Amino acid sequence: MIVNRTIILVEDSDSDRLLFSKYLKQIGYDCLCMDSADRLISQIDGVETSIILMDIEMPGITGLEAALILRKREEQSGKKHIIIALTAHNDENIMGIVATAGFDDYLQKPITKQELKAKLSRYIFNESGTMASSSDLKQENGSSKGKLYSLDMFEADEPDFVRSIVEMFVENTPGSIAAIKKAFELDEMETVRQQAHKLKPHFSFFGAAGLQQTFQMIEDYAKGNDNKEQLPDLINSAEKKILLMVEQMRTDLLS
Repeated sequence: MIVNRTIILVEDSDSDRLLFSKYLKQIGYDCLCMDSADRLISQIDGVETSIILMDIEMPGITGLEAALILRKREEQSGKKHIIIALTAHNDENIMGIVATAGFDDYLQKPITKQELKAKLSRYIFNESGTMASSSDLKQENGSSKGKLYSLDMFEADEPDFVRSIVEMFVENTPGSIAAIKKAFELDEMETVRQQAHKLKPHFSFFGAAGLQQTFQMIEDYAKGNDNKEQLPDLINSAEKKILLMVEQMRTDLLS
């Protein structure tokens, strides 16, 4: 069991870092945020034993590679962290994959605050954090007919935080789908797969299950290099829905 209540969060997605760090604060933890596994490896010797929440797929050193490096170092130092993988992969063998790399456990994105609290409580000694209000944000905008998004996943009493998440989504997502289109035109299938994998869980945050499924298909087709002929239609369809979703958010929440 871990006594230290400062959680190390290693995540290259700005929006995921913001969301997870907010969840951690709400359930009673401090958060040391890092945007890459490279940074974690360079600083880990000076960090107190803790729980590490780490995305497994990042530029540079991946989370899987970082876990292997950390476990080798621990053989010398004797200082053992609890490492929990964060992943958007839905592979039925994911637990075996992360365990082989040295992870103790995993959480599958999208991750709710309740899931995060329950997972951490397995490894934190004398868990005493309290849950923030669990009231849902039932805004008319999020449930109206024709809307492509919902805000049900967020807390009703934190409009500033919700606005910051929406602003990041609105600012970054159109560029991400444009990058996917460009990568496909250049036949850079690994870039298509990586970008789709990163975008996929974000749509679940906003209740857009259809778009989440679309990006799962894009990721699968790009990974296997099969059914490539279906990718242009999938990407173009996703782009149209994303631009409409972004416009709805601007009108409803940011104007």
